[in-house]
Amino acid sequence: MKPIRSVLILSSMTLALSVAARAEGANAGVELAFVASAMDVTLLNEGGKFVAVDMKKIAKGEKCHIDKDAVIMKVGPGSTPGTTRVRSAAPNLSHGGCPFMTEFELSDADYTSARAAFTAKTDEASKKVEDLKKQLGEKWNELTKAAAPK
Repeated sequence: MKPIRSVLILSSMTLALSVAARAEGANAGVELAFVASAMDVTLLNEGGKFVAVDMKKIAKGEKCHIDKDAVIMKVGPGSTPGTTRVRSAAPNLSHGGCPFMTEFELSDADYTSARAAFTAKTDEASKKVEDLKKQLGEKWNELTKAAAPK
């Protein structure tokens, strides 16, 4: 039972990534990435943001901490040359972190690195799913048919 559960978890994660990739293809302006290293960033949201975990508000221009591998999405070019404006795309579940949907800027080099990490993980997950499909054969169709929405 444990291997089947692992297969289902892995396949659902890959499905989520592939849905995001398809959505990304529909709107070329939306890109997902993983933050390359933990860092303190400056909040750029107008009016600030409320941090539910800490029960406090962070004002625009204040610093917050974003963890390594946090999911971010590209919003557009930064306010200064050589920067990219991004938004955190996952909620913070630890104290002292950035609020959900925090906007901040990364250098273009940091964003390119973050985007490369995301596409590498997407490719790796797709390869693992293809390998599982080959290993499971007809069982794959049974598992995914049962999990498909009706």
